[in-house]
Amino acid sequence: MGLALALLGGLGLSASAQTAPCKGQTVTHAMGQTCVSGVPKRVVALEWAYAEDVLALGVQPVGVADIKGYNEYVRIPVTLAAGVQDVGTRQQPSLEKLRALKPDLILTTRLRAAQNYPQLAAIAPTLVFDTYGGESQYGEMRSTFSVIAGALGRSSTARQVLSNLDARLDRVRGDLKAAGRGGEGFVFAQAYTGGGGTPTMRLFTKNSMVSQILERLGLVNAWKAQPQPYGFTEVSLEALAGLNTKNFLYVTQKEDAVFAAPSIKPLWQGLPFVKAGRAYALDERTWTFGGPLSALTLANGIRDRLLGR
Repeated sequence: MGLALALLGGLGLSASAQTAPCKGQTVTHAMGQTCVSGVPKRVVALEWAYAEDVLALGVQPVGVADIKGYNEYVRIPVTLAAGVQDVGTRQQPSLEKLRALKPDLILTTRLRAAQNYPQLAAIAPTLVFDTYGGESQYGEMRSTFSVIAGALGRSSTARQVLSNLDARLDRVRGDLKAAGRGGEGFVFAQAYTGGGGTPTMRLFTKNSMVSQILERLGLVNAWKAQPQPYGFTEVSLEALAGLNTKNFLYVTQKEDAVFAAPSIKPLWQGLPFVKAGRAYALDERTWTFGGPLSALTLANGIRDRLLGR
């Protein structure tokens, strides 16, 4: 599965009007307010980050969009149970499959809900989150996680998960500083082979979750492009020649040998940070648009690569 398909604004629709007082909790989200009755037990996640959020809270969803893609791109300590049903793509989930699952809560993102929010809300209470945009995608991740936890009656669990994340980030920051790596510059990229076999680099801007986590670790983002809605700008491999950075960190899929093609390899090997041994490949399943457990995976990967573990 191509990385270009792994990411595809939103329409400001309101949640369905409530004709009676909410007998449960009213949850405010990106498209209005939704009444959630009781504690949801049958949750469907139409975005991988929200599937991860539910798992981090100790809940197995009944349905997830594009399970095959999720398993290819997301590496966290908790796995989806074998019985979780695939409900189609994130862009176009199957309404028929959703109805068959009889969910009591659907989680999706504003990026994709513009086309199908009314249909989703007719099936089950649907919460919509604005994953992209804004100055802090890391802050948005934490906020969304807490809202989902509240809807599932697991706020105390969420506080513990976030506390564990904070403690781990502090520990990794200390490890890097003790090793003399604190304060170093970085550029972080998702690399994939685009059309015509041309390498494409997604370089993460300062508003991205990736950049904000690495800066929390005491590193400095050397990619000075303006913040972007999705948290990255796309450049060619040739553009990397002008980068002024000590460390180049990147994620690419195992089957996509981005830098190995005969026409590409000499250019890659001639880049200053490659010649200096400062190009670090992270695990291919380091998901850069995930939740708190993906943030842990990222932080641990950075520590291991920069400290040679």
